[in-house]
Amino acid sequence: MQLKDRIKSLRRIKASQLKRNVKNWRRHNEPQETALRAILKEVGFASACLVRDCKDGTFELIDGHLRADIAEEEQVPCLILDVTKAEADKILATFDFVTTMASTDQIALNNLITSISVDSTDLQELLNSRLTDGSELENIFEGEDESHLLVDSFNVLIDCKDESEQVALLKRFKKEGFKCRAWIS
Repeated sequence: MQLKDRIKSLRRIKASQLKRNVKNWRRHNEPQETALRAILKEVGFASACLVRDCKDGTFELIDGHLRADIAEEEQVPCLILDVTKAEADKILATFDFVTTMASTDQIALNNLITSISVDSTDLQELLNSRLTDGSELENIFEGEDESHLLVDSFNVLIDCKDESEQVALLKRFKKEGFKCRAWIS
């Protein structure tokens, strides 16, 4: 299979000059921003924002919106892609999502985390939140076979603007007979 290389160049661009993609579907919460600020402060930029060359001297973000928001007036590394608006939309829809499809080897992650030394309390809290103790892992490997409990599950996640909208939607859906619950992230 011959794969296309759509990367034109690597360029550093002032974050405030990057056009935010109005179709960006990611919503960044405060804990994520705190964690990203901590890693940027302690390590710095270790990946580039993906941007589309709009061919008019401007660049539109495809991936890296939060990094660009945090960097504000600083230069950020950007991979300039030679893609159409439609291709950029495909990347925007799938880039982060494909990453989340990977499973976690919790033992390997625990070993990695415990081998790391950090200066930032925020970064240490983030790493600690990803650790699990051995008892959880023992239950996974030594527990009873409960595969008979596995059933298909189809879910919808709705981002609400505030708690009152969340409560109203929960009441409505329960009244319509849907099994639903609140989730705060």
